[in-house]
Amino acid sequence: MSTLVPVLIVGGGASGMAAAITAASHLPQGSVTVLERGARVGRKLLATGNGRCNLTNRLAAEDRYHGKDPAFVRSAFRRFPVKSNLDFFYKMGLMTVEEEDGKMYPRSLQAAAVLDILRLEMERLGVQVQTDVEVRGIKKTESGFLLDGADLKTGEAKRWNARKVILACGGEASGGLGGSDLGYRLLKSLGHPVTARLPGIVQLKTDVTATKGLSGSKFDAALTLTEGRRIIRQEQGELLFTDYGVSGPPVMQLSASAARLLDSGRKAQLFIDFAPDLAQERITGMLTGRRKARPDKRLEDFMTGFVPKRLGQCLLKTAGVQPLSRPASSLSDAECGEVARLMKAFPLAVTGTNGMKNAQVTIGGAETAFFDPETMESRLVPGLFVTGELYDIDGDCGGFNLQWAWSSGRLAAEAAAR
Repeated sequence: MSTLVPVLIVGGGASGMAAAITAASHLPQGSVTVLERGARVGRKLLATGNGRCNLTNRLAAEDRYHGKDPAFVRSAFRRFPVKSNLDFFYKMGLMTVEEEDGKMYPRSLQAAAVLDILRLEMERLGVQVQTDVEVRGIKKTESGFLLDGADLKTGEAKRWNARKVILACGGEASGGLGGSDLGYRLLKSLGHPVTARLPGIVQLKTDVTATKGLSGSKFDAALTLTEGRRIIRQEQGELLFTDYGVSGPPVMQLSASAARLLDSGRKAQLFIDFAPDLAQERITGMLTGRRKARPDKRLEDFMTGFVPKRLGQCLLKTAGVQPLSRPASSLSDAECGEVARLMKAFPLAVTGTNGMKNAQVTIGGAETAFFDPETMESRLVPGLFVTGELYDIDGDCGGFNLQWAWSSGRLAAEAAAR
């Protein structure tokens, strides 16, 4: 029979490493073991913030989180708020810097710096890290838990005994970076209800009939997500058109809401404002002024200098202005008005998301009602703790999900080490 580990953590991602460091700081050396499926810990962390690691957000609060019960994050954030997490990293030697919208990054702007700091601290505290191992089963025992699994390199069967277990496996998003349904399977085997999962913070697929010619183009735009006449959410930022739909920061922020709408069988539509700084009436006036100033200019070049050429042609075609070989003098007042309307509210039907493999976070997961928010401990299985993305909790884009990972991981570890 294997040695009884005081605290065994399944998953070496952000919340798992935070949990390991916190638990190890309260226990004798060698008391904490981390099991990681990948060849190294923290692989997903290296990809966050475009490789710069947006490790938290100064504006993190309950209203930036979603799920059946977003208030579940309250206790963790009260115990370990943003400042506490920044101090946690500062004490390990990491300097941070704040950028726009409260986003916090390592001063070096390198995600590797965050991972290195965490790895060095685990090493200093004597955390035992086992990589390339997968847990495939978990059972409650009199002394704690019995976990079965395998060495992924050799295929050799593995077994671990633990007094307390922290499941920090993360969600299904970004399978190429280690995302999987492992945590959900383990939770279900212990009787925990788990909701359906959807991709969040992900690119959106749209009807590209009108926008095919814009693929690869970027615009600063304001986006409005609607269901019928009801506005669901609005965001602004750099919009990227792709061959399948749209991407970019504002799309990522809207995507979770769009995914939930589509999953419930409802229709989701985007309206794009390509000129957030201009009123529709002003645009109409500018277009009629251009028509008067250059009546001989062909319509295919009519918008050039006001908006990028491809966007101008797209707006004219969508407004029904054909052919573009016509002179500007042939453009009617009604056509100018329709182009201006489209420039302020260009409609795009959302047909889907770009899938879980391209998502940055998982929507849905372990039902929070079955866990104590003060400790992250299971109400069904004493001694079992869950952290981060495994819960039916997802945050907005911008460091909010890592804030939840650090706080929930530290809170679970603090309770498990008692």
